Amino acid sequence: MDTDPFEIILADSNEESAHFRLQNEPGERQREYVTGYDRRDALRVLGKLTDVVHGRLDPDGDEPCSLAVFEFAALGQKPSRRRYREVQIELVFAAHGTEGRPRAARTNNAELSRWDPQVKALAPAGSKALLETTHTAGRKHAFEAFAEAGADPVATAGVKYVYEISDVVERADRMVVEGAPAFVGRAAGKPNAARFVLRENASQRSGVPRFLRVAVLLVRRAGDSGLFVAEVNVRAHVSVFADAGEKMRRVMGRIPLDDAVVFDPKMPPTTDRFPVDRLASVSLGDECSIESGHAGDESRGDSEE
Repeated sequence: MDTDPFEIILADSNEESAHFRLQNEPGERQREYVTGYDRRDALRVLGKLTDVVHGRLDPDGDEPCSLAVFEFAALGQKPSRRRYREVQIELVFAAHGTEGRPRAARTNNAELSRWDPQVKALAPAGSKALLETTHTAGRKHAFEAFAEAGADPVATAGVKYVYEISDVVERADRMVVEGAPAFVGRAAGKPNAARFVLRENASQRSGVPRFLRVAVLLVRRAGDSGLFVAEVNVRAHVSVFADAGEKMRRVMGRIPLDDAVVFDPKMPPTTDRFPVDRLASVSLGDECSIESGHAGDESRGDSEE
């Protein structure tokens, strides 16, 4: 069993340097460095917000939308030794405040969650395989039989015979990246989150893909130009002992959460690569990129397995 450490040592003080979380500057919008850059572990997952465009799905519609592109890197892995078995990345979107929203959102009894952005599309979507391998595994089947005294003088009553049959099977394994919309903190309406899962090729002890670029298209209610936030949650499986230690530190509050990233639909695009009034026409798969970290095995563009 792999017992490599996976922890952060925090000072028992109230100094800012001991917080070890990424925070927003006062009034900061669309923070670039979203998670992981404050961690000092050998193993760490870094996340950046690289592009944001606010606009409309199509020129004839009144549905506002936002396109966000994130990049994640799993650093510090050494295949067959220190590595991630699985990493789950969750982007949870929620309305933030009532300013810029229609009057219905500003009433005393209004539920702000009704104005949460909805995940319209994402990439990668479905399941994507990398570093596919096959290996040979042997197996044995045992059968028991009893012989009883009878006409055959050799047979002895109550003697048990065990027969074994051996065969060989070919087994396939692979790295996997999965992407799907998700419901977080709600059970009705439309998905308010995007979830991506990275899994290693277990037979090769490969670790998870080292780089993942994802794109998420969000739609908002007509007339809604209010702020919204993205909470970026990363969970990783390293080993039984490391996972238990990480969970305990989170429960004890020794690993504070990063500040949510604040999005402002009034801000200009960070890139001119996407048509602001036709964001539904953007091929999100073309923005997706996956690198396994192993020579000659990477994926650009999205295709479902």
